[in-house]
Amino acid sequence: MKLDNKGFTLLEAVVALTILGLAGVATLEALGGEVRGAEHARTATTAAALAENRLATITLLPRSELDLLPDSLSRGEFQAPFEGYHWTASVRAVLGEQDLYEAQVTVASAETQYALATRVYRPHTQGLP
Repeated sequence: MKLDNKGFTLLEAVVALTILGLAGVATLEALGGEVRGAEHARTATTAAALAENRLATITLLPRSELDLLPDSLSRGEFQAPFEGYHWTASVRAVLGEQDLYEAQVTVASAETQYALATRVYRPHTQGLP
């Protein structure tokens, strides 16, 4: 009597399901990593844009306000939809350089922090502050 071996045995089916399960878990883990990476990129890009905005505000200030940065410009929180972000800013004269200031802004949230700095030249003009 000859047995015809058509189809899978139970062991072959279990091995095939195990391989498919492992491949599925690996795929889901890769997808999860991609989603986390995209979210991190979104928060970092938002922080960078907000820092550039705050720094641009500071670079437009007159010399009199650069010497003593007002509290409203030295720290604060952003309004909706950016309420999770806050900033700190500082301006100081560059030692050994007349009329040159270094401005720095740091924007942070629970997920990220971004710092940006630049130098600002404000010549002292006679008769004007």
